[in-house]
Amino acid sequence: MAESTKILMNIITLISLSLNLLAFILACFLTIKNGGIDYWRQKFSNINISNISDVHNPPYYKHKTSQFEILPIKPNTIIFLGDSITDEGEWTELLKNPNSQNRGISGDTTERILRRLDTIIKNHPKQIFLMVGINDLHMLKKSVEATVEGYKQILNQFQEKLPNTQVYIQSVLPVNNNIYLYWADNQKVIDLNRELQNLAKQYNYKYIDIHSHLVDTQQQLGADFTSDGLHLNGKGYLIWRELLATDVTDVTDG
Repeated sequence: MAESTKILMNIITLISLSLNLLAFILACFLTIKNGGIDYWRQKFSNINISNISDVHNPPYYKHKTSQFEILPIKPNTIIFLGDSITDEGEWTELLKNPNSQNRGISGDTTERILRRLDTIIKNHPKQIFLMVGINDLHMLKKSVEATVEGYKQILNQFQEKLPNTQVYIQSVLPVNNNIYLYWADNQKVIDLNRELQNLAKQYNYKYIDIHSHLVDTQQQLGADFTSDGLHLNGKGYLIWRELLATDVTDVTDG
């Protein structure tokens, strides 16, 4: 038995070495055929790694913002603005309200939202429901204070240019650190939400607490509401919907 295992391992090693040798020969052939090392230099120079890995301006952000620039916002529209947690919500169907439009983008931060506010502001929506901040804390490793400053810039734009729009500041959701994909400091989320409550008072906007309805006893996102520890499943969105129902209904009836 041990001898047969040794023979099998030798065969696997031989095959691996043969494949590596074949790949090396092919690379040499392509290099010689296409004019030497300049062939590979040109190949790799055409790949803009910085654009691919730029967390501030990734391809998904560019693609979504380009759509939002050409898609009009209807009169009396209810805008949902935020990151992937907003992006993944089927708001028109959840709320059974054709006036709701999703302007969430996965990976969004306060900085990115600020950069694309013009497409929201120029259409003067009736309501804006804003939720953003977890990516500032988790992805960009910002402090709570720096994230709040980003919020202030957004809210200043709303107050100056959308005086008749009803703005709702929604709490940031926690992460479940026992589920494998994500990790974040949930105390920072709690601290940020406390600051968002203060901002809502300062700017005379309504604060909506989603956080406390989706946490478990350890102040983490409840395992019943997520598969990856960060994003919501259908059950989570149904609870969120119920927390918004009164505010959204006021607009559709008005």
